[in-house]
Amino acid sequence: MALKRLKESTSGPIPHSYSPILRSRRKTEPVRQEGQTPDITVSTVSSVHNTCLEGTRKDVLEMIWDWADNGSSDRPIFWLCDIAGSGKSTVAMSAVQKWRKKGVLGGGFFFSMSSNEASNIEKFCSTIARDLADHIPDLAPRVAQAVKQNPSIMRKPLLKQFQTLVVGPVDCRQESVILVIDALDECKASSQRRELVETLSTAVRGTTNLKIFMTSRPDPVIQAVLGPLSTKAKLAKLEDRLHDVSHRDNIDDIAVYVHRSLDGVLPEYKRRRLVGKANGLFIWASTACRMLTDEATMNTAEGIYDQLISLDQPGAIDEVYSLILERTDPNSGAVMCQMLAILLAAFEPLTINDLDDRLKHAGIRGSGQGLVQNLGSVLSTDPSTALIQFRHPSLVEYLRRCSTQPVGSSKKFSIDTITAHGQAASWCLKRLKSPTDGLRFNICQIELSFYLNRQLPDLKAGVSKYISKSLRYASSHWLFRMSETDEKWRRTVEREAKSVLRVPHALYWTEVLSLTGGVPRAIAGLRAATHSAGVSEIIQALLVTYRNVD
Repeated sequence: MALKRLKESTSGPIPHSYSPILRSRRKTEPVRQEGQTPDITVSTVSSVHNTCLEGTRKDVLEMIWDWADNGSSDRPIFWLCDIAGSGKSTVAMSAVQKWRKKGVLGGGFFFSMSSNEASNIEKFCSTIARDLADHIPDLAPRVAQAVKQNPSIMRKPLLKQFQTLVVGPVDCRQESVILVIDALDECKASSQRRELVETLSTAVRGTTNLKIFMTSRPDPVIQAVLGPLSTKAKLAKLEDRLHDVSHRDNIDDIAVYVHRSLDGVLPEYKRRRLVGKANGLFIWASTACRMLTDEATMNTAEGIYDQLISLDQPGAIDEVYSLILERTDPNSGAVMCQMLAILLAAFEPLTINDLDDRLKHAGIRGSGQGLVQNLGSVLSTDPSTALIQFRHPSLVEYLRRCSTQPVGSSKKFSIDTITAHGQAASWCLKRLKSPTDGLRFNICQIELSFYLNRQLPDLKAGVSKYISKSLRYASSHWLFRMSETDEKWRRTVEREAKSVLRVPHALYWTEVLSLTGGVPRAIAGLRAATHSAGVSEIIQALLVTYRNVD
C-alpha cells in the first residue's frame, strides 16, 4: 500500500495529501498528511531531446561508459559541464537509453526552466524513488518499506528524504545504480541547486554502489560545492567538455549530423560551409537543419541557406532565432509575438487547444497549430501529451530578453509578457467563475463530509472526473498572474478577483486546492501577491472572508 501511495502521488495530477476539504462544516486536516508524498507531474526523461546520432559523440560517450563500468572509481559523480546548446541533454538521453537496457538505471530528473514543476527540487526525491521502484523491481519492496516506516518523510530535509527513499533501498543491492540529472542549472533558485548538489555529494560518500551522472551549464554554485573542497573535488570530472571549436572530434560530430540531415537538400560544399558556421555549437547546427528541412516553410532551401550564411557571428544562436522570427509573414508578426508571450508567461506547458482557448479569450486571432507549424524548427509538440514545447532553453532565454527591451529598442520583436500575464489572470478568473466547470459546492460529490482526504475511497478518480485541467490550473496560478502583471490589468480584473475571494467561492476555491494538491502553490501565490501594488486589497478581502467563516 505504501508503494501504491507513492506511485499514485508521483504519476499524475491528482493528489490527496493536502488539506483541508472545506465543505460547510467538514473536518479539516494538516496541509500534508503523514505517510503521503506530494503530487508530481515531472517527467523523468526529456520528450524534446533525442539520443545521439550514431557515430557522433563517440569519445565523450566512451568516457561516460568507462566511468559507469569502473566499480573502483573514486569519482561517483560525473558532471558533464558545458555551454548552452552543446548537446548535453542529447548525451544524457543516450545514457538513459543505454543504462535502462543494462538494468542499472535507477531514475532520472530532467530540469526545465519552462515548467514550474520541473524547475525546483520539491519533488526531486519522490520522482527518483518512484523511478527506482519502476526501473529496478527488486528494490520496489525496499522503497515501499521506507515509505511505510517513515510516513512523514516528505516533510523532512532533502538530505533525509534522499537517504531514506533512495540511498537506503540502493544499499540493499550489490550492483551499481546510476541516476541521471539533466540541466541542473535550470533549477531556478541557486539555494536549491546548492542544496541538491550538497545532498548528492554527501549521499554518494556514504555508499559504494550509487553513481550520479549530471549535466549543466557552467555554474558557480555547482562549482563551489564540487570544486574547492578536496573531498568533493574528487567526486566530479570537471574537465570533460563538449564544446571546443578547435577540437576535431566535435567538428566531425557536427559534420556527420549536418551531412546526414541535409543529404539531398544542399550540395556538399554548402553543407561544409554550414558546419563551419555552426562554430562547434550543436544547437546552431540542429536548428539550422530543421529550418532547411521544414516542410511548412514557403522559402526554398537555397534561400534559407543564404540567410544563414549571411549571419554575422558564427555559432550565434540568437541570430538564428531572430532570422526564424523575421521569416514569418509580416502581417502575422504581431500575432506571433502575442502567442509567444502567452507561451512564455505560462507557468506550465500548454497544449494547442489550451493556447487556442487563451487566444480566444484575449481576442487574439491566432492559431496554436499554425504557430507550431510555422515555428517548427524551434517549437514542437509532445506526441504523448500534445504539449507545446520549446526545443531548447536558449530560445526561452532569447524570448525573455525580447520581453525586457528598453523603450525605443531597435529590435524588431517585442514579447509583451506583462500583458500576457494580465490576459492569463483574466482567463483564470473566468474559469473559476464558469457556471459549467468552475468552482461550486461539493465539486467532487463526496457523500460524507467528516472524512480526511486520505480516508476517502476513489478520490483520485473523482477529482479527475469532476475537476477539469483548466480549473486546476486557474486555481493554482491566478494569484501569480495578478502579481506579474501591471496596475492597469489588476484594475481590470479586480472585481472578478474579489468575487472569487468572497463566500462561498473562497471556500469552493480552497476545497479545489485541497483536493488537487494546490495549497502550497496558492500560499506561494499569496506571498507573491502581497508584494504587488494593487493586490493587497484583494488579499485583505480573502482574510476577511476566512475570519467571517465560523
